[in-house]
Amino acid sequence: MLMLKLFAHPASQPSRAVIWACLINQMDFELYPDSAAVNDNNPRGQLPVIEDDGWILSEMPAILCYLADKYSWGELYPRELRLRSKVNQYLHAHHCLTRLATLKLMAPHVLVVFGGIPSQNPLSYVNNSNIAQVMHADNPLEEGRRIVNPVLEFIDDEYLGGHDFVAGSPEATIADIACYEELAQLEAANLMRFDDFPGLAAWVERIKQLPWHDPVHVYNQKLGDIVTEENTLARFGHAIEAGLAAIAKIPGVKIVS
Repeated sequence: MLMLKLFAHPASQPSRAVIWACLINQMDFELYPDSAAVNDNNPRGQLPVIEDDGWILSEMPAILCYLADKYSWGELYPRELRLRSKVNQYLHAHHCLTRLATLKLMAPHVLVVFGGIPSQNPLSYVNNSNIAQVMHADNPLEEGRRIVNPVLEFIDDEYLGGHDFVAGSPEATIADIACYEELAQLEAANLMRFDDFPGLAAWVERIKQLPWHDPVHVYNQKLGDIVTEENTLARFGHAIEAGLAAIAKIPGVKIVS
């Protein structure tokens, strides 16, 4: 059987979710971080994309569900009907809910080093307009926090209220991994604190204990505070290099440039 090809990048939140889930399940893969290569497989020009024995699939939630079903990731994608329905419920809400943490806070403060939004793919209009709305605000940080704060409150109350994990499952699932990638980065970048959300803060610490957390998130740690410290293209590039180097050291991962 051919090794899974994963077109992904450590600076991409959905990419990190797929990379991390594969590592947790001890799945070998080839990592293609060159985003230009993805255009042949995804007309939207967005990561991640997988090629599995010739089968090409994009969109992070679809990829995670496909891999979990094909390779029997029982704990990360429980088969019990009601637990799985809760995982699916979160994944269906992810792009218009938790993803706002990136579109309204992380991306506007990262993409400033490019002088704007680099990708003008018309199929990414919704994402780009969300980012642009904050980038052009009088106070992008304040505006982003205003939009994201209700999202954190909702997840803290509705998804984590009385539960250790997002789907109310006994163990972390792909819903937790997808959610974590959007939210935990905010603290690492000093964009938002979770002091007012005790359930969410405790959940973040819980998810950090999953295998392979640290090497997958070297990019975030190297990028660091982008609020009080100047964010530059050189700094962004260094964080990417460090993130790829950390992933390259993991057994079973082959980075293809």
